[in-house]
Amino acid sequence: MSKKKQKKQLVNKFIQIFLSTFALLMAVVGIGTVIYVVVMGNSIGGMLDLSKYNLTEYGAANAADPDGKDIFGDKKLTTFAVFGVDEDSYRTDVTMVVFFHHESGKVDILSVPRDTRIKIPDDMYSKIKERRNDVNQVVKINAIPAYVNENRNEASVEVLESNLGIPIDYYVNIKLDVFRYIVDTIGEIKIDIPMDMKYSDPLQNLYINLKKGEQYINGAQAEQLVRFRSGYASADVGRVEMQQVFMKAFVEQLLNTKNRLNMVNVVGAVLVKVDTNFEQAVDYLIFLDRIKPENFVMHMLPRDPSDKGGSYYIYDYDATKELLDKIINEPYLASDSIDEAVIDVSPEEIIDIKTLTISVQNGTNIKGLAGKTRDKLKEQGYDPIEAVDYENKPVEKTKIYVPISEAYTEIKTFFKDSEMIIQPELMNQTHQIIIVLGNTEE
Repeated sequence: MSKKKQKKQLVNKFIQIFLSTFALLMAVVGIGTVIYVVVMGNSIGGMLDLSKYNLTEYGAANAADPDGKDIFGDKKLTTFAVFGVDEDSYRTDVTMVVFFHHESGKVDILSVPRDTRIKIPDDMYSKIKERRNDVNQVVKINAIPAYVNENRNEASVEVLESNLGIPIDYYVNIKLDVFRYIVDTIGEIKIDIPMDMKYSDPLQNLYINLKKGEQYINGAQAEQLVRFRSGYASADVGRVEMQQVFMKAFVEQLLNTKNRLNMVNVVGAVLVKVDTNFEQAVDYLIFLDRIKPENFVMHMLPRDPSDKGGSYYIYDYDATKELLDKIINEPYLASDSIDEAVIDVSPEEIIDIKTLTISVQNGTNIKGLAGKTRDKLKEQGYDPIEAVDYENKPVEKTKIYVPISEAYTEIKTFFKDSEMIIQPELMNQTHQIIIVLGNTEE
């Protein structure tokens, strides 16, 4: 892949993260504001279809229950999945999980890279296999919508729940074309630009020309700011740090008193593009005063330190469980408000097949076949630690002994015809995969 294409993909990814975050903010904060305005008599002329929101008891319910105890009971946390999709909606370019803490108003946002390796839940995979034989059970998370015929949002939520080991209450799905309009609608944003930013790339129709210093920026300038990368010594790390600065300034502008009414226009533009099941938004209006810029915290799904930087982004099981426990349970356990976990976090532990040790055994009379196969597997990043002759020759059909079926699904692509034998005990043996080559490899 060319450097220009790589650069373009990186730029697009960061822009998409921003846009999805803003979309969520509109859904959580903005919808409530729209409803508030409608209830208070400020009609927006039918711009939005609010028929799905129950407004009949809104005023009385919130006046009588300012802390939401009657509405939410013991529920202390609401989780959202935020999806940013490409133009045809078949690829999820951005996936985030948002955690809203009712008592504190804290909002934790966990970004899940689009190349994250996940395992499709068994029931879903069985249905996919009925229609398609070319889909592996271990895939990139962004591909899920392309593998299902309907209920794509629900399928993506199910995959997140299964792999992260947490329940998700609502989803918000948005196409990523509203960034500049949102900024222009809420008003110019005050921000201190740390350096002169100048860059041009005609292939991307990208022209950046910003001056150093504290200033107010509009939507087009905000887009330049968040797309700028080349001037930071730490490249993408510097851009992420700038992203945090901009996000704080954006939220401060969004949540000021004046914009709580102006936000109606923003939500009007956003909601027509948003696909969501967040029909209980009215209930969350009671929490508006608790949502503050300093309460937003960004996280990234932890990467496995053994990840070799291939096509997959491999998350670290232990670090992911620790992070999710910290986000979900630690605030409550630390305050003694509860004595048990709010959610018992249990991520999916996906085994990296390329870390399993392989024994290649020649069951044919072809001299050197085991060694050639070992070398081919090693070139592909696998770990074949021996190439030997099989004791009982000849073997007609290649046999592949594996501890889990996913290992066979991946390995079989290197062989013409083979048979799978599952032996779970191999996981604790010196050779975790045993390949006995048969005459079908001639």
